[in-house]
Amino acid sequence: MKKFWILCLVLAGCIAPEVKEELVWTVRQMQGAPAGEMGIELGVSACYAGTYNGWLLMAGGCNFPEIPASAGGKKRFYQGIYVADGSADSLLVWKKVGELPVEAAYGVSVSTPQGVICAGGTNQNGALSSVFRISLDKDATTAMVDTLPSLPCTIDNMGGAVLEHYLFIVGGNVNGAPSNALYCLDLDNPDAEWTRLPDFPGAPRTQSVCVAQRKGKDYRLYLWGGFAGAGEGHPASLSLDGYSYHPWERTWTQVAVPMGKDSVEISLGGGVGIACGDSLVLCTGGVNKDIFLAALKREEKMKRALAEGDNRAVDSLKSVAKAYMTMLPEFYRFNDKILIYNTVEDCWKEVVCSSQTARAGAALVGNGNVFFNINGELKPGIRTPEIVKIESGAKSYLAGQLVGRF
Repeated sequence: MKKFWILCLVLAGCIAPEVKEELVWTVRQMQGAPAGEMGIELGVSACYAGTYNGWLLMAGGCNFPEIPASAGGKKRFYQGIYVADGSADSLLVWKKVGELPVEAAYGVSVSTPQGVICAGGTNQNGALSSVFRISLDKDATTAMVDTLPSLPCTIDNMGGAVLEHYLFIVGGNVNGAPSNALYCLDLDNPDAEWTRLPDFPGAPRTQSVCVAQRKGKDYRLYLWGGFAGAGEGHPASLSLDGYSYHPWERTWTQVAVPMGKDSVEISLGGGVGIACGDSLVLCTGGVNKDIFLAALKREEKMKRALAEGDNRAVDSLKSVAKAYMTMLPEFYRFNDKILIYNTVEDCWKEVVCSSQTARAGAALVGNGNVFFNINGELKPGIRTPEIVKIESGAKSYLAGQLVGRF
């Protein structure tokens, strides 16, 4: 009888059942890719990309369109600026609307209300220090490129983000050497110059993930992953650790290492990240920590063998390196876990496992609950033209039962 009355009260609305809610993520391949330059239809890595007034924008990038990298092919860099309607459901229709000042890739690109800022990078002639901002006319038929203050040195393969009205550039190859440097530019001050801020802790790193996001009431800069070849004073290294930078206190604090459901630490080096909501960071891709570190150490041994004139060791290492480049994509085990970092709780959650985002050198752009994972490498030297839409939606549950989605 007691159970009967409890049930009646619930049905009458006198006792409110518990309603739970969670984000559900979906991954879907889009159709359509830029084709305004010969070779770019094969896909690129390390392009500049962002969003502006509802348009997706991508520019530059590089690939090996003729002879594969494994056969000694020459890398080609691109210059075109392309846009597509960011509200497209399944087909992206890209149009070329202009060109970068030079062919370029491996820089930083961040979206702002005034345009997509592109900083540094490199091309066939060497590393760059230029910084510019791309915006569009009202019909999105022409790109306008405005010059911003150049970096104080050449920087490529770095991380970067905009926090309020400050542009931050982190790590990368600074004047050709892997670095721990942090630089900042005040975008609201037309006469501003770049400022050097405190270096981040740990090993120097290139191709790290850098995202600006809130932590409670404060904004922070977050940094994870990255790697560096052997250089003067440091061995080859691959970093898993992460840090947050408090811009007002000018201090770095260690944060949780990325990991998935299996509790195995994940390298985000070569991966991408973007702010999501008011306290989450969405991350995809990245190289496998064990396989890539072994490749870096092999390069270190090669440098040492060349310096010592050990021709036998050089020949052996070249043979291994050639075999490494010819393996199938599955061998390299790029990260296929889509991860969410919660800045308030300092924890990671694996939300989807998808081979479609197992890439290095991709771009990740978007806002709200819709993001686009653009191109990237399937394996060293092999790019993909695929663009994947990553979308989140909320599901509500009543006493363990799904009651709606919005």
